[in-house]
Amino acid sequence: MGEDHWAELHAPPSGKGSIVGWADVSDLLADMDKAGVERAILLGWYWENQKTCDRQNRWHVDWVREHPDRFIGFAAVQPMAEDRAFESVRRAIDQGLSGIGEMLPPAQGFSHTNSTWLQILEWAQEEKLPITIHVTEAVGHDYPGKVETPLAEYQWLAQQFPDLNILLAHWGGGLPFYELNAVCRSDFKNFFYDTAASPLLYDKKVFRVVSDMVGADKVLFGSDYPLRLFPKVDKKPGFERFLEQIDNAGLTEVEKEKILGGNARKLFGLV
Repeated sequence: MGEDHWAELHAPPSGKGSIVGWADVSDLLADMDKAGVERAILLGWYWENQKTCDRQNRWHVDWVREHPDRFIGFAAVQPMAEDRAFESVRRAIDQGLSGIGEMLPPAQGFSHTNSTWLQILEWAQEEKLPITIHVTEAVGHDYPGKVETPLAEYQWLAQQFPDLNILLAHWGGGLPFYELNAVCRSDFKNFFYDTAASPLLYDKKVFRVVSDMVGADKVLFGSDYPLRLFPKVDKKPGFERFLEQIDNAGLTEVEKEKILGGNARKLFGLV
């Protein structure tokens, strides 16, 4: 299929098996209903081939059209495809998707200075489309497919596109800490940090700590579904155990409301 990075993550060469669960749309909706999740954001993958991006975008367009009150879809794109990439992502947005990503330039083989990527970002800023970018923590445990993401590049990106809403996955790989620096706090004003895969990465205290550092207004609930966030006890993906952890993470009710939907509703104009 030509998607070696995806294969490394989902079928590790070690043969130990993957913590990635599998689910179709009906499974996702059932798990959402079971956990009381009103709406889900469908993120694209950082595919290595534009053809694969196009396939996933078609799925997302169809699912959003079938369940407009349950799903918000993001478009996948491979900037290395140049004009074809830009045309594809514009078409996906025209067909009903609401953002771009998740992106991971090192895994996709391009840099943030790639001319097509810069064109996409400029257009997204004009159209007020949020961008989601994968960020890997610089330290911590290793795992198959882990790709280092130099944090300084994200600051450069924020400086080049000061009005672009940038959603950084996995708590931004530690970037919230740098918002305690006045220069970074100014540069990162339109950064949001999602909580995807949090139980696999951090103690639940991360919710309280990051909310204190940057404010709960900048934290977005994300799960990385259908990833199994508690693989030792859960054989299937779901939302309930993670939501229970957040409920016991020392947040106020106001903070939980923001993180679990309020911030996303503002970001996507659903208020």
